[in-house]
Amino acid sequence: MAVLYVLVLIVIGDTASERAIRVTAAGCIALALFSFFYGHDEDISIDAALRLLFSLAAILGAAFILLQRHGDRQTVASQAELLDVTSDAIFLTDVTDRVMYWNHGAETLYGWSFEEAYGQDPHALLATRYPQSRGTVRAALARDGAWEGEVVQTARDGRAIHVFSRLRRRTEPGRYEGTTLETNTDITQRKAAIEALSQSEQRFRTIFETLAVAIWEHDLRPVKAELDALRAQGIDDLALYLAQHPELLRRIRASVRVTDVNGTGLHLMGVSSKEEFFTHLDGFLTDPDEDFIGFLLALDSGAPHFQSEAGIRTRQGEPLRVLVAFNFPPPELLDRVQASVLNITERIRVQEALQRTRSQLDHALRAATIGEVSASIAHEINQPLAAISAHAAAASRWMDRDPPNLAEVRASLDAAGEAARRASQVVRRVRSFMTKVEPERATLDVDALVGEAVRLVQHEIAAHGVTLTPALEADGLAVEGDRIMLQQVLINLITNAIQAMHATPAGERRIVVRTWRLGGGVGVEVRDSGPGFAAEAAQKAFEPFFTTKANGMGLGLAMCRTIINAHDGEIRIDPPGGGWGGQIAIMLPARGSQIAG
Repeated sequence: MAVLYVLVLIVIGDTASERAIRVTAAGCIALALFSFFYGHDEDISIDAALRLLFSLAAILGAAFILLQRHGDRQTVASQAELLDVTSDAIFLTDVTDRVMYWNHGAETLYGWSFEEAYGQDPHALLATRYPQSRGTVRAALARDGAWEGEVVQTARDGRAIHVFSRLRRRTEPGRYEGTTLETNTDITQRKAAIEALSQSEQRFRTIFETLAVAIWEHDLRPVKAELDALRAQGIDDLALYLAQHPELLRRIRASVRVTDVNGTGLHLMGVSSKEEFFTHLDGFLTDPDEDFIGFLLALDSGAPHFQSEAGIRTRQGEPLRVLVAFNFPPPELLDRVQASVLNITERIRVQEALQRTRSQLDHALRAATIGEVSASIAHEINQPLAAISAHAAAASRWMDRDPPNLAEVRASLDAAGEAARRASQVVRRVRSFMTKVEPERATLDVDALVGEAVRLVQHEIAAHGVTLTPALEADGLAVEGDRIMLQQVLINLITNAIQAMHATPAGERRIVVRTWRLGGGVGVEVRDSGPGFAAEAAQKAFEPFFTTKANGMGLGLAMCRTIINAHDGEIRIDPPGGGWGGQIAIMLPARGSQIAG
């Protein structure tokens, strides 16, 4: 009867805990022993003892089996729990491809619960799209017992999901023979990221290849290694060391490997394909070594970028000038350093042609201007010629005296000679102005310059009954320029002022020539008591051939402006006021603060 205790263990075995099984087994053994000794007293036969031992063995065997089954259930439960914990979708199908197991990851990923998926064909439910046909996948499972690959499935809400699928089919005989375990890992985001990265790379590759600027990619790791080795040797003045070791510089330049080039770079260098392009920088760089040193110093110092002009030679041997710009990456990325290369050969040629044209235009402008100036030569040398005539006539009169006044004759002849020399200097300056010869420049005391110009027009001033008052307030201030041409400007302005007052009564004809300090320069002003300039005349006065005189040529003030501009100065007409009519001011930059003596 004790064997029946096994039934008790079997009844509780599927629901009881491990401890309950052990306690129940111990209780059954205790009851069996109690019943045995209680029922046999001291009369124990061998048959009874054997039956007891058989009963105890049956109880212990049943307990052992139940404990082992309990452990297996715990293991299975733990494994099932892990299957539910994982984020991968895992399901099991039978030999007819119907769902037997559907974990929580599958519920979350696809949106169908276990109850909804159970008994259904999962690939029909998920509208699975294989890279091959489904028949090919089944054939692989039948042949190899496994298959894996990327597939596209559709969730309950219609989303397309990219998964990496692994299928395993059980071939061992038994209850689960022919079942298929499938695990699916969601790679939708990874796939999207990879696709976005691929599109980005393709986009930048397209930009790289089609950019209008040539781009070359270099491997600068050998160069950096050479520079680091030099620093490790204790070389501080890297520029001096490289200049003193040209063979090292050439070796470093030859170590710069070209790893890639875009289409514009191929076209620029006259190369048909990347495979035929120059492999090293030394193959086409023509600049002297000192230009390459600047690039090495920038790389060594960790500068973020470097830009310079360089000379290169195409495959056909044509020399080009280019503008090269490097952006240096961190040291670990020096194997792919891009350089933007802009062809400036044509620009330099245009600039050189423009410079030549500008020089020719400047010369043409001088020639055109001399047309104006030469037309005014008669006007400019009228004063010295009139002075020569007046002094010669005076000398003749002094000679006609009885007795002749030889001292006055000599003074008149000396004055005539000085006027003739001045006329010669005016002509010589005009000829220099017509050629490409720069005007003669010297440091000139402003007040002395103005005083000398006033003395040169004294005869004309006296002849017209004009009172000229110098107001020289720029003592010691100097300008740099051509003495004769600047004096000619002042003489022209004074002569114009004298002519402007022909309708002014003789006693009221006044001219003031004033100088003063003006910031970093000096001002010179000529005022007269005539009617001054009308508004329209003031605007056009410096235009060539504009004049308000009946017999004027309109070139005097135009020439004055040209000369003043050539001396980096400015000339302007101020409106009448303060009892003065014509007021013309000149501003010139000062040269040096004081003039000795």
